[in-house]
Amino acid sequence: MARQRITKKPLVKSPSRCQPYGVITGRVTKSRSHSSDVRLSKVDMDVNQSTLVTITQTASGEPPAWADYRTELSDTLPWFRAVQGGSYHHGSLCWGFLLDADCGTRSYVDEEIVITRIGGGCTKDKMGNLVLNKDQDNENIILKSIIRSRELKVPIGIIIGDRNTLLGRKLPHRYNVMGYFRITDIWFERLGQRIGAKVRFEKLDLSTKSWWAAKGSPPPIPHRERDFECFPDEKTCHACAKKSPRIYNEGWTCLIPTCKLFWTIDGSPPPAHLSFHKSFLIYRTPFDPGVQPHHSLVPDLLSTIDEGDQNFSSLRIAWRGIVCPKCHKCISRRYWRGWKCSDCVEGREEYTGACSYEKFFKISPISLRYVIEELELSPIKRILNFDPKFAFPEIDDASLYPYRKMTYNIPGVGYVIHFVSNRAINSRANGPDDLFHQMQATDLGLRRYPLQQSGMPYKYVVSVDSRRFDEAPDGVLRALGRLTWATEKAVEGSGDAFLSPNELLILGYLEDMKIGYHDDGESSLGPTIATLSLGAKSTMLIRMKYKYYNGVSRAGKLLDIDPVLPSCRMQHERQLLTEQFQRGEIARADYDILRWSTIKKTRHTEASPIIKMELNHGDLVVMHGEELQKYYEHSVIPEKKLRFALTARYIRPDHVNKSQLEKGNFTLSPDEMYDGK
Repeated sequence: MARQRITKKPLVKSPSRCQPYGVITGRVTKSRSHSSDVRLSKVDMDVNQSTLVTITQTASGEPPAWADYRTELSDTLPWFRAVQGGSYHHGSLCWGFLLDADCGTRSYVDEEIVITRIGGGCTKDKMGNLVLNKDQDNENIILKSIIRSRELKVPIGIIIGDRNTLLGRKLPHRYNVMGYFRITDIWFERLGQRIGAKVRFEKLDLSTKSWWAAKGSPPPIPHRERDFECFPDEKTCHACAKKSPRIYNEGWTCLIPTCKLFWTIDGSPPPAHLSFHKSFLIYRTPFDPGVQPHHSLVPDLLSTIDEGDQNFSSLRIAWRGIVCPKCHKCISRRYWRGWKCSDCVEGREEYTGACSYEKFFKISPISLRYVIEELELSPIKRILNFDPKFAFPEIDDASLYPYRKMTYNIPGVGYVIHFVSNRAINSRANGPDDLFHQMQATDLGLRRYPLQQSGMPYKYVVSVDSRRFDEAPDGVLRALGRLTWATEKAVEGSGDAFLSPNELLILGYLEDMKIGYHDDGESSLGPTIATLSLGAKSTMLIRMKYKYYNGVSRAGKLLDIDPVLPSCRMQHERQLLTEQFQRGEIARADYDILRWSTIKKTRHTEASPIIKMELNHGDLVVMHGEELQKYYEHSVIPEKKLRFALTARYIRPDHVNKSQLEKGNFTLSPDEMYDGK
């Protein structure tokens, strides 16, 4: 998604996003620092004991692809679209694995073998280490995908991060593509108080030296000298009659979790520290021509692109990342016009390698006919067919004709007004039809910006330079006129002051792009937010935030004072307790204890959406009420075609740097103002 923002001098912002126009509030992203001084726990195959080794060696080569950030990996590599977690699974198969800071106890990496835990069902302890919070079994979704990939002979692409301490050498980049590996062994162990799964990977190409091998190390053993026999040291358990390989030097143990002899050596628990059996590390599986990767390890997206295709720019594939032909870095497409390898981005330092590669191309505007699949681009009047699971609005077809005005009230919080457009509105000169074309034909400077993630679900904070409104194209100013009109009409009669928008944010959604649940509740913003939709249809959902619905945060922290919103979980019980506390009938400690006992009676879940709106080309939506952004969140899911969302907001002057204030001194001309026709 690309973005851009304009303030008054109005702001323009865009999921492809352009720089905003006008006032900016100075929201900042933080980049992580990465230490190059790390230690590792490594199995010594000669003495068969674990040792701590300070990293002093360097890798002998460079990876075929690398990245500074996970988003660049998931944008670029078809076999690793995971923005979180250590594995990528899709369609019941596992495709990729990431080895980073925590591979779990009894893990191992060398030039050809990787042994690691299988994720899922983990939480972090007080020391920041991942620990299992429940037993893993064959129903674990990640484990099932790995088992399925082994059955179908699907190799796994593996990436190693520079925070991984197992290899024992300094890696060249933050994330480094290793290669394709085959799955050879999957088993269960006791990990702390839980049962967890482990997996052994074996490098697919054994004929060439691994780039991550130590500098100056010898080449790999020739094929003719390899032991390609399957691992022979297996034993049948006399209790469960099932075979388990011998994995550790300290002795054989049954690896079947349901067996009474599981994870015992000669009837006793294994010692705390175990070392891998040499045979388990050095055996290699025979060549199998059926074990072939589905994807290229390093994709060549550019060779598949036809720049003459008019609809090319709206396709999701055109917004995938590429691997730089010069330095092999994974490059996310941040620019509307293409890719640039060295990119100085707010909140991040520019890549010190300063690679000069860039690939830009001409963007051809696509027509509404391609984006809107209905027989006619807009109906004369939309037929209302509401889902009874969601709130029913107040409908007004008269006061703002030719718009249909639909108002959703949330008592004590605020309201949402949906201005439904139609053919007459959209087709007028400088109306939504023309604006859709102008958004594409004008160089808005649309681009994607890196977003700082903080927990689940995603919440993003970003610092973006703003543009002055007098620098804004004519179409942007006409859109601002429409949004200013909608803001004024939405506030009219509420008793609240009308604050004319002084920021405009443009979001460009391409195929398969969407925004998950979020709020626009920054303290710098006024209580009213207005959005104009252009292009493809989208669905907007509004729901109560998790902590207000459940009365407790995701981290398990009680709210200081529970607002007890209508239809929240355990509403009646929570309301009685809060009223007792506010009347002074119970002390704070008792209030918290009683709330905990009430909240724990049922399972914590996400709130269901209370409002569902179908936003079509030309529609306007206004959300009003500061409490609305505090207590509720919204998501937008467009159809698979091009859509622009232009959002106008008021930024409070006391939250703006003095150097930015003059950007807000702007007045729309009479031709740019809108009268609702």
